[in-house]
Amino acid sequence: MAKICFLADADSIHTRKWVDYFSSFNNEIYLISMRATKYSYKDNVRVIVVEPPFKNKLSYFFILKEIKKLVQEIKPDILHSHYATSYGLYGRISGYHPFIISVWGSDVYEFPKGSTLKSKLLRYILKGTDAVCSTSKDMARETKKYYDHKEITITPFGVDVDRFNIKTPVLSKDYITIGVVKNLHKIYGIEYLVKAFSSLLKETEKDIRLMIVGDGSERENLEKLCSELDIVSKVNFTGNIDNSSVPEYINKMDIVCLPSLSESFGVAAVEACACGRPVVSTNVGGLKEIVIDDYNGYSVDPENSDLIKDKLQTLIEDEDKIRKFSVNARKVAEENYNWTENAAIMKNLYEKIMQLGGPMDV
Repeated sequence: MAKICFLADADSIHTRKWVDYFSSFNNEIYLISMRATKYSYKDNVRVIVVEPPFKNKLSYFFILKEIKKLVQEIKPDILHSHYATSYGLYGRISGYHPFIISVWGSDVYEFPKGSTLKSKLLRYILKGTDAVCSTSKDMARETKKYYDHKEITITPFGVDVDRFNIKTPVLSKDYITIGVVKNLHKIYGIEYLVKAFSSLLKETEKDIRLMIVGDGSERENLEKLCSELDIVSKVNFTGNIDNSSVPEYINKMDIVCLPSLSESFGVAAVEACACGRPVVSTNVGGLKEIVIDDYNGYSVDPENSDLIKDKLQTLIEDEDKIRKFSVNARKVAEENYNWTENAAIMKNLYEKIMQLGGPMDV
């Protein structure tokens, strides 16, 4: 049994999965977060909320001392920060080891490009680690631009392949549903899917529908776009759904389309594959590692509705290909993104680091 301290957002679904995994081994878990959560962690998890005094990122610096004090009092066997440029900064300033950082995406793809100072800050934070983890090879390559001290451990953020499975085979209805499960923000490029679907309606005799699962800042604009394109009757905006219902909604789709402009890993693609759904996605970030051209889907350039339309049309006009890709998609998930096997990579890293010396103050 180990004592593990996570510095992470307690309300994030990603944090929940990591904490739940390690708490299942009866480890003593401390989770220090900048915001509270209604999620019920297990009894061996103590959630400590340290809220910044203001609603801006500069306020992060006002709670550095408090978090450092907490870490020193806990004296964990492993200190693990999730997200380099916030919780990673707290871990770095705490001066505690062994110290691990998991990069998440915008902390390495966007933050350091903001200014020379931000780039230097990221280098400083990463330099103080004993290990750095990334969910994709693409994000690891991006991280290496600011970290050249050790190899980066790839820890794919897989799925529970028993929960995400083929409950309803593809092409079970007399119409074909193209779908997406995403927060409706500009970065996920849903407008390009809507435009591609509109063009596809004009070029196929197949009965097709579009299901958009999720909510966010772009929903109103997307609904307006559907109205302007006169496709409202063919598009279903479900709004937010509970995470437990995601497999059910994916199983209502025949093809999943992920037109993201940027993506650190691409868990939505893995979830779709686990449910045996062919995926048409953009060739950004970790999506390039999940979607294999002409095997379990197709990869296209971002911000290109015409290419998305072409690949969707290739699939809907060849139902045998949809069925073949469905089988292949499930294989991709089972062989590469089984959450239990992926999480064991992190568990092995913890054990290796602790064997090399255990906790030590520096």
